[in-house]
Amino acid sequence: MAARSLVAGLAVLAALVLSVVPASGLGPLYGTLAGPDAIAPGQAGVYNLTIFGGPEGAVRYTVQWHIAGPNAAGGLPTAANPTTATNNRTAFRLNVTAPQAEQTITLVVKISATVGSIVENTTVQKSIVVVTPVVLSATFTDQGTTAAVNVTVRFYVDGALVGTETIARINPSGSATATFNYLPANLQSGTHQVRIEADLDRNGVIDPARGEVVVSSLFYRGVAPLSTGWTVLIGIAVFVPVLIVTIGLRRRQQT
Repeated sequence: MAARSLVAGLAVLAALVLSVVPASGLGPLYGTLAGPDAIAPGQAGVYNLTIFGGPEGAVRYTVQWHIAGPNAAGGLPTAANPTTATNNRTAFRLNVTAPQAEQTITLVVKISATVGSIVENTTVQKSIVVVTPVVLSATFTDQGTTAAVNVTVRFYVDGALVGTETIARINPSGSATATFNYLPANLQSGTHQVRIEADLDRNGVIDPARGEVVVSSLFYRGVAPLSTGWTVLIGIAVFVPVLIVTIGLRRRQQT
């Protein structure tokens, strides 16, 4: 009798344990977000959501997203009117528009996975810095007798590579300009160095003997005053928004 009671008790315990195990054999439902860490005010951005785990079978995913921030005016989608997408795939492209004010916003994504009567939900978030770009512009002049083709222009700020552009062609005695919009997210106030390189053969090495050049200049970033009602620093303005560097590019004549 005691043995039967023990067996019955173990059966009940096993049933209780099974009842709290998720119906999924793929682990907990979660998602990851990939996309730019900073965007300019009013700029559109695309973020890729990938979903993992959750219930097995013919899963139907519903994704709802919006942005949130201390001054989200002009940003989309809003919390009051989020964007919703439904599909059976695990990858989604999420379109957002940054607010007009500099700040740090949060992309909030709600994920729901449904199979029959089984529903699992989760939320994933990503912080995005909204900041006014600094326009880095370099004008190159070909003082040689042959054209410079597919010139790689690299832009560095404080020694770190921030962007690369390509000039398709610079004719002899002609000029061309490479421009890059640098988003100075997390850049401290004060003086900073910008370095711009022209790489003719695209090998990553600047060789002055081949007419390749590198030039450096400085720009200053100041601290912007806070708007009325703001209690924390949420944006830094660039008081010199355009930095223009003119470079004489010499290309040796091919022999």
